Amino acid sequence: MGNLADRPNISVNGIRPYGQLDPFCLMPKPVPLPYCGSLLPTSPYTHFPGLHILRCQWRVRSIFTGKEILAPEPEEDHTLKVLSRPIGLQSPPQPGENSGIDHRTWRERRDDFFNHEKHLAKRAKMTKQAARPYFRDWTRANYHKGKTFLSPSRIFRADKALYFPNFVGNTLATPSQLSDTTPTLQGKVSVVSLVSSQWAENQKITFTADEKHPGLAELLRKEAGILQKVEVNIEEDWMKALLVTMFMGSIRRQRKESEWGNYFLVKRGVTDEIREGIQLANRKVAYLYLVDWNCRIRWAGSGHAYEGERESLVAGCRRLIEGWKAEREGGLLDQRSATLEPKDASA
Repeated sequence: MGNLADRPNISVNGIRPYGQLDPFCLMPKPVPLPYCGSLLPTSPYTHFPGLHILRCQWRVRSIFTGKEILAPEPEEDHTLKVLSRPIGLQSPPQPGENSGIDHRTWRERRDDFFNHEKHLAKRAKMTKQAARPYFRDWTRANYHKGKTFLSPSRIFRADKALYFPNFVGNTLATPSQLSDTTPTLQGKVSVVSLVSSQWAENQKITFTADEKHPGLAELLRKEAGILQKVEVNIEEDWMKALLVTMFMGSIRRQRKESEWGNYFLVKRGVTDEIREGIQLANRKVAYLYLVDWNCRIRWAGSGHAYEGERESLVAGCRRLIEGWKAEREGGLLDQRSATLEPKDASA
């Protein structure tokens, strides 16, 4: 019991956990750990913290049998389905959220540094990010040109709809300071587009361009005080964000001065929780959201516009404009500051 060499050699997938390797094994030799009674680890993943990441990324075959040792990831189902349930976040957005800036004090940072549970949560998050294939988004773009879902034919009910998150970025009107998207969305009906590449920009045009969608353009001119377009350009790569910042003047000349405050360049703060909540599954694809005056997502689209999706977008805009006017006449709507109530998760 006390001698480590007397214990049996246990081999898992060609790896011996006590400092010995099988023949022809390419894994590096682990450092032997002292025997600690029942606490002695018996798994190779204890010696190699990153081994489970390799398990997700590569397929290893035995040199003796030719059979696959590490199972591959299950294949994804790329069948397009209609978005049949509301998407978004449970909590209403607040200005200042998701800025990507750490506002903790030095004492809070010290306490978090010695908090074991937070270390485990951070490790799990980093493991999930490392296990994500680098070219996954481009691989998904081979199916339906990256389109993630089909748009619903009707808008979601107000009492069931979830909230659009707050983003923080630089606008064309104030490029030197950060601004929140929530104050821009409150009190109006908004067609919000999220893009992060030129390819996504071309996809967005299929939904919102005047020549491709004259019905939406006419509605935007007719209901200019109620309906608006909001563009969010997500560039988390600092080099791409720098290039976009350098060409801010060119982007500004392509838009009316009244639209400068509705263009946001977001460089950070877009977490995995936000992406999962609003179905932002592919970073290379354009996403479109119809957001009401209370920042609730009532309709969504992705990728290139399919037949019938433009018409459902215009029908949803008209429906929300009618609801906006009805609440305005009844005194239930305060255009200057919309009251956002927390969403009950059990609803």
